[in-house]
Amino acid sequence: MTLPLKLFVLVLLVICLAFAAWFVQHELRTPRNQRQTLDRMIELQKQGRYDKAVQVVQTWMNDSAHDVSHDGLLYEQIAMVLIAKAYKNSCTRQESVEQAERNLEKAIDLYNRGEPKGLQVELFEFGRGYEVLGDLSDRKKCQYYEKANQALLRQSSLIEGDSYTADGKTFRLDPLRADVSKHLQSISSKSGQANCPTFEKK
Repeated sequence: MTLPLKLFVLVLLVICLAFAAWFVQHELRTPRNQRQTLDRMIELQKQGRYDKAVQVVQTWMNDSAHDVSHDGLLYEQIAMVLIAKAYKNSCTRQESVEQAERNLEKAIDLYNRGEPKGLQVELFEFGRGYEVLGDLSDRKKCQYYEKANQALLRQSSLIEGDSYTADGKTFRLDPLRADVSKHLQSISSKSGQANCPTFEKK
């Protein structure tokens, strides 16, 4: 082997080892806070690595040092990742839908046990999540639409007045009220097309 060829092989080997070291460090790094955990989840979801994205959040939640007051948000985020997986992978769609439902239920349970202060929009997000599950599901479409309807009606009842002020900033409530109304109408239409039993609309 000539000297130039030996140098080329040596340089190639060094590059490969450096890349391998970076890859291992990148894959095995542990998020140090919730923000890093959610950033890593988003990164993995964009790569289509949905199970790994869920695992990262679950690992963080299993760490006794994390702030359990945010578990509702984390369960909701896991549900959203599983919904994305259901859209992309038809082979495991039903399993993903059921897992997403379980995580949404956990998020709602924590929301119901808490004492929300001020105007919160979690119920709107729950309603949207169940609406999508209804769109994706063949077995429990009507049940999901019903749960979406209930969550959105609860959200609607909490929207009072024309504006809301928090942290020195004032937000108009008309856009939120319109979004809730739009999704309620959408769910009503979809449930009718699916021949679901009529549910409460007001």
